[in-house]
Amino acid sequence: MTTQNVVKKSVAPIKTTRRGIITALIAFSIWGIFPLYFKQLSAYDATEIIGHRIIWTFLCLLVVLVVSKRWQWIDTLKQNPKWIAITFVSGIIIAINWLTYVWAVNDDRILEASLGYFIGPLVGVALSMILFKERLRTLQWVAIGFALLSVVIQVLMIGSLPWISLILAFSFSTYGTIQRQTPLTAVDAMFVETAMLVPICIWWFWQADVVSSQLSFWFTPNIWLLMLAGPITLIPLLLFNKSTKQVAYSILSFMNYLTPTFIFFLAVFYYKEPFDLHRLAVFGLIWFGLLLFSIDLWRHRPSKQLKAARMHDENLQNH
Repeated sequence: MTTQNVVKKSVAPIKTTRRGIITALIAFSIWGIFPLYFKQLSAYDATEIIGHRIIWTFLCLLVVLVVSKRWQWIDTLKQNPKWIAITFVSGIIIAINWLTYVWAVNDDRILEASLGYFIGPLVGVALSMILFKERLRTLQWVAIGFALLSVVIQVLMIGSLPWISLILAFSFSTYGTIQRQTPLTAVDAMFVETAMLVPICIWWFWQADVVSSQLSFWFTPNIWLLMLAGPITLIPLLLFNKSTKQVAYSILSFMNYLTPTFIFFLAVFYYKEPFDLHRLAVFGLIWFGLLLFSIDLWRHRPSKQLKAARMHDENLQNH
């Protein structure tokens, strides 16, 4: 088998289209302006908001699955029963991520949430090294080093561990790591995750001393704002899934930074959260690390690897 055939089998570059770029941009923009929505729910307990988000996301996904007749995930789980438990764990992890994020937004700590999602890609690379024994390239090591240095700087200069940022980064990266291995699609996985969490949410509403524990509340106009959590969660997910088939992975990887960037600008310029020299130093180190990470990602993009393999194959044929 020639080098070209090996690369064709392992690397399948996707042709980037204008529609795909727009679709991805809309998805990342919606994720980026989530604080505007969750700020409207600040009167509710963060756990209460997440309970609603899980329930209404489940119902929205159920409608999508019924309309599109997507039931192949049932056979997939029958063939891979261990993934029922793993998917439940991933559901707990993403619920922790959602809860931390909503709490940070409503506690005026949006900057820390933004930092968490900036750190996320570097944490993901580190997890790949630990769990999948992937070998890191030099620039990736340096990028992770800057991320660690930023955490140390925050501890020394600000006097506190950025626990919100770390929880968001590690929970989202761990969730992404599980999604890399799951035999389910992203939509099917989230449906199963939320389906298993719904009974827990209902039990929590039943015993908790919150507004939603009153049955009458679920039939008042106030419920509509909380119900929006379902489509707001689902729409960007569907758009992102669609964009993955129309935009090259390398470009999507760069566009991933749009979401924490939008969150950062909202925190600093709209909600006027303090951004002093100490925080500038922390973010500056992360941004520089991400710059190095992006350069490495661009240098090793699939399309470039495919081109290099073709040139190598042609040289072998000429000799």
